[in-house]
Amino acid sequence: MSTSHEHPVPPLTSATRRALPADRGRRRGAGKRFLVIGDVLDGILVHTTADTMGVHDPAATIRHRTVGAGGNTATWLGWLGAEVDLVARVGVDDVHRHERGLEDAGVRPHIRYDARSSTGTEVSVRNSGGRTAMSDPAAAGVLSADDVPADLVARADIVHLTGAGMLSGGGAGRLAELVACARSGTARVSLDPSSPAVVRAVGAPAFLDALAGVDVLFPGRAEALALTGAADLREGIRRLTEHVPLVVVTVGADGALVGRPGRTPQRVAATPATVVDTLGAGDAFAAGFLRAWATDPVRIGSAAREGGRVAARALGFVGGRPPV
Repeated sequence: MSTSHEHPVPPLTSATRRALPADRGRRRGAGKRFLVIGDVLDGILVHTTADTMGVHDPAATIRHRTVGAGGNTATWLGWLGAEVDLVARVGVDDVHRHERGLEDAGVRPHIRYDARSSTGTEVSVRNSGGRTAMSDPAAAGVLSADDVPADLVARADIVHLTGAGMLSGGGAGRLAELVACARSGTARVSLDPSSPAVVRAVGAPAFLDALAGVDVLFPGRAEALALTGAADLREGIRRLTEHVPLVVVTVGADGALVGRPGRTPQRVAATPATVVDTLGAGDAFAAGFLRAWATDPVRIGSAAREGGRVAARALGFVGGRPPV
């Protein structure tokens, strides 16, 4: 029989805030509370010169990191000094380890587990040709609206849904239930589709229907095109704004495109960065955007620039989370 459980979370202390950035005094997002519902995964990150199957690379760089878009976004919000809760699901043996890492990053974790599931795992392989990711969502794949405490939703100003592990399982029905759960309070709701594979798994028309009530969508270029079937990104953004009133598409070194109904998409330039690893940059962008947007929802361009600034910091580290 499976067992769902949540450990009590101690209050944040000065020790858990030691990773806050120097600009904390600006207090963008001050007084706002963020709730992230998403995946927390164990990651294996491989950097190799091999470009074909069957090649042995004895000099490959292999690192173990905690990954998952939910944990990534929450920890970047914590790094920015925001008040943030995270609901996620991991394997029973890993609860304390993941709780401790999240608390150290300034996040209040609400970790569920299923005694029959292990923690999800992602393997990311990077070489000169790009990156390939393989994932087994395991526990993250069964996270549902039933796992989300109602009091957290009631207290939140922004609820953010993200993570390929969480969104890919259960189809459009579970996605719609998660959106409805996020909207059950007074919070604004944001969602990151996370991967074109998620869109294909759910089905683009069903995915779009499930977005009813979402206030802002954070697709990458590939997800925006997969959701709409458009050949041109600007046309894809136009179609997405028929379903969501604010669409922010991240386009790598080209920055971001902000779409609103009836308007030409606004391009926001990327912040110059030294690129060490692209993993988690989109999650960092979402964190920076949401923190600024929570305070001033009218200045969308300013929020996108803040997202770009945080993403530039993320590009300088290996792995999807800020260093603690």
